[in-house]
Amino acid sequence: MPGSLSGDDWTVVEESLDRARTRFFESILSLGNGFLGSRAILEEGYEGGYAGTYLAGVYDKSGGQSFAIVNAPNPLVTEMYVGGRKLSADGMEVVEHRRVLDMKRAVLYRRTLFADGESRYEYESARFFSLYDMHVGLVWVSFRSLDVDVSVVLRSVIDGATQNEMHAVGGPRKHYQVTQSKTAPGDVLYLEARTADLGTRMGMASATDFKGVQPAGGLQLSFTSDSETNTTEHSFRAEKGVVYCFDRYVSVFTSRETEGDVEAACLAGLDRARTEGAPRMLGRHQEAWEERWRLADISIEGDPDLQRALRFSLYHLLRAAPPEDLDVSIAPKALSGEWYQGHIFWDTEIFMLPFFVYTNPQLAKNLLLYRGRRLGPARERAAASSYEGALWPWESAESGMEETPPTWIDFDGTVLPVYNAMREHHIAADIVYGVYFYHLHTGDDEFMLRHGLLMVLETARFWASRVSYDEASGFYEIKLVIGPNEFQEGVDNNSYTNAMTSWALRYACQLHQDFTERYPLGTNRIAEDIGLTDEEVNNWQRIAERIKFLQRSDGLIEEFEGYLDRRNVTITERDDRGMPLWPAEVILDDVKNTQLIKQADVVLLLYLLSDQFSLDVKRVNFEYYEPRTTHVSSLSITSYAILAKELGDTEKAYTYLHHAANSDLEDIHGNTDLGVHAAELGGTWQIVIRGLAGVRVRDGVLSIDPSLPDHWRSLRFHTWFRGNLIQIAVSQCSIEASMVDGAEAVEMDLSGARQVLQPGGAVRAER
Repeated sequence: MPGSLSGDDWTVVEESLDRARTRFFESILSLGNGFLGSRAILEEGYEGGYAGTYLAGVYDKSGGQSFAIVNAPNPLVTEMYVGGRKLSADGMEVVEHRRVLDMKRAVLYRRTLFADGESRYEYESARFFSLYDMHVGLVWVSFRSLDVDVSVVLRSVIDGATQNEMHAVGGPRKHYQVTQSKTAPGDVLYLEARTADLGTRMGMASATDFKGVQPAGGLQLSFTSDSETNTTEHSFRAEKGVVYCFDRYVSVFTSRETEGDVEAACLAGLDRARTEGAPRMLGRHQEAWEERWRLADISIEGDPDLQRALRFSLYHLLRAAPPEDLDVSIAPKALSGEWYQGHIFWDTEIFMLPFFVYTNPQLAKNLLLYRGRRLGPARERAAASSYEGALWPWESAESGMEETPPTWIDFDGTVLPVYNAMREHHIAADIVYGVYFYHLHTGDDEFMLRHGLLMVLETARFWASRVSYDEASGFYEIKLVIGPNEFQEGVDNNSYTNAMTSWALRYACQLHQDFTERYPLGTNRIAEDIGLTDEEVNNWQRIAERIKFLQRSDGLIEEFEGYLDRRNVTITERDDRGMPLWPAEVILDDVKNTQLIKQADVVLLLYLLSDQFSLDVKRVNFEYYEPRTTHVSSLSITSYAILAKELGDTEKAYTYLHHAANSDLEDIHGNTDLGVHAAELGGTWQIVIRGLAGVRVRDGVLSIDPSLPDHWRSLRFHTWFRGNLIQIAVSQCSIEASMVDGAEAVEMDLSGARQVLQPGGAVRAER
C-alpha cells in the first residue's frame, strides 16, 4: 500500500519515540474526516499514550458537569506477538522509529524497527479514514523478521473499554456501555455500544485480510470476545526476511446518521470497503482530498517553513469538517482531543467559519445550520434569564442548551467558579456576525429566508431586552458582562460587547428592510410568526444609536468602564519569538486589578468592524493595547497580526503569523497534547488571506489589497465569491485574478484599480 510521500512542505514527521512527547504527537498527527476524529496512537499501544476516537455530535453526560464529546470504542488496536512477546516499545528496544503524516493525502505512515536480544523485527503501517466514504477506514500493516524464523500472532481488536480522561475537573468517566460484542459472517468483528444518557448507538465492524506471500505453514484464524472487547487472531510462522502484509478494514456508524439498523449499516460499509479493496479505497480517499486541497491550498513561494506550517493549519481545519451535513459544528480541539468537552464556542463563527466561507461555502453553511436548528433552545435560554428573543449558549453540545460547566481549573491549578454562561453574552453578536459574513460573501438568500434572518431578528430582540437605559446620561448600557478578555469578569460596558451589540441591532434593521423589499412574502411571514412589528424594529435602531461607547477624544477606546483606572502594568520582556513574557510582579490572582488582558478585545473589535474605524484610531489602540496583551489565549494573535498589516507593519504581522502557524507544531502554548488549537488554525488562514493578501468585501466589491513579506516571491490561492470561484495570484509587483468557475461578472478592486472579472476571463493590476 505505501507509495512515495508528498514533499517536505506537505509532511509532519516524528523522528523517534519520546515518552514525554507521546500525546503531543498523537494530537498533531491526528487523522479524521469530520465524521470521525482519531488521535495518532501507536496501533499496539504505548504507556502514556491516549487513545481518542471521537464521533461528531456524539455527546453524553454520565454524571459529569455537562454533556461531553464521547471517547468512543477504539477500532485501531493492532498488536503483534513474536515468539510470545508483544512487539511494543514498552517491552522491546526501539532501534529506529519514524512516523510521517502526509497532509496532502491525509495518511499516517509508520516504520519501527524493534530489537529483542539479537533478533530484529521491522513493523510498518499506514492508516487513514476515508473522506470519500466517511464511515470507513483502513489500517495496512506489514511485518518482517530480519534475523530469525519466528512464530507470529497478529491481534486485531475493537476496544470497548475506553474512557474520557481529559477533564479539567473530575476523574475518568466512561460514557457508554457495550451492548454487543460478537463475530459476524466473513470473519468480521462487530461491537456496538450505547451512550448512557442519550442512548446514541455506536457501531464498529472490522475485518483483517491477509495479503501477499502466504506463510509456509499456513494461517490459523481464531476469535475471542468479552463484555468490552472483540478480537481476531491470525497466527503464522514468519520466515526470516519475508514481508507479511495485512489490510484491516474498519466501518463505523452511529444512530445519529442512520435511521435503520446500525449493525446492518456497519456490515454493509465494511463489505463495501473490502470489495473495493485497499488500493481503490485509498485512491478515492486521495481524490477527495485533492479536491479539498484544490480549493483550500495556499501556495507561498519563498518561505518553505511557513508553507508547511500553513498547510498544517489547513489540514486540521479540513479534517474537522464532515463531507455531509451531520448537524454538527467544530469544537476548539477539532476532534483531536476532548478538552473543553468537545463543546462549540464562538471560536467557530469568528475564527474558523471565514476559512470555509472562502474555500467551501457549503461546509460553512452546514456550520451555521448547526446554530439555526438550535434557535429553540436559544429562545428558551433567553426566557429562562428573563430576556426576550434568543440567547445562544456560551458552550453548546448536541441539544443547543447551555453546557458551560460550573467550575474550571485555572492556570495555577485553582478551582474557579465559571461565570461565562451568565455574563459572556457577546457570543450572541458573534453568531450574528457569522451569519452576516456568510451572506456577505455568498449572497445565499435562501439560507437567510430559512434560517439566517430569523436568527438575526431574534438575537436583536435579545439585545434590546439586555440593555438598560441610563436616564442621567441618555445612553443605553450593558452591565455585568465578560468581554473577550476574560481576566476581568463582571464589568460594565465592555466596548467590544457594546459595539458589537450596536452593530448587530443595526444589521437586523438593515436586513429586515432589505428582505422586506426583495422578499416581502417570506419576510412578512417570518414577522407574523414571531409577532415582529415595524415599531419594534425602529426601536432597535434607536437603541443602536444610543449604546454607550467609551472612546476618548484622542481615539483610545477604553476596554470597559473603569479599565483605565486599574493598575497600569505593561509587558516589558518578550521571548525569542517576540511573544510577551508574563510580568514577574503580577500574580495570577491579582491580574484582574491590572490593565493586563488575556487576549485581543478592543483590537478584535477593530478588526471585525474594520470599516467603522479610521487608521488613526486603529493605531492609537494598537499601540496602547499591544504592550498590555499577554496572548495566553490562542484566540489572540489573529487580530493583532491583521491590524499590524493594516497599519503598514508587515514585518510585525509576519512575526505574529509565524507564531500562530507554529503554535501547535512547536507546542508554544504547552498544551497541544490535549488537542490542536482549531481557532488559531483558522486565525492563521485569516492572517494570510484577510491580512497579508488583504481580501475583503467592501460595498459589494471584492477587494484585494496585499502587502507581502519581502522574502515572499508570490502567493496563490482560491476564493469563492457569490457563486464564482476565483484564483488569485499576488507577486511583489502585481495582482492577477482569474475566473475558474462562474457564470457572472465580478466587480473587483485590485490595490485601488477597479476591474470587472468576466466568466472565463482574467484581470491584472500592477502594484
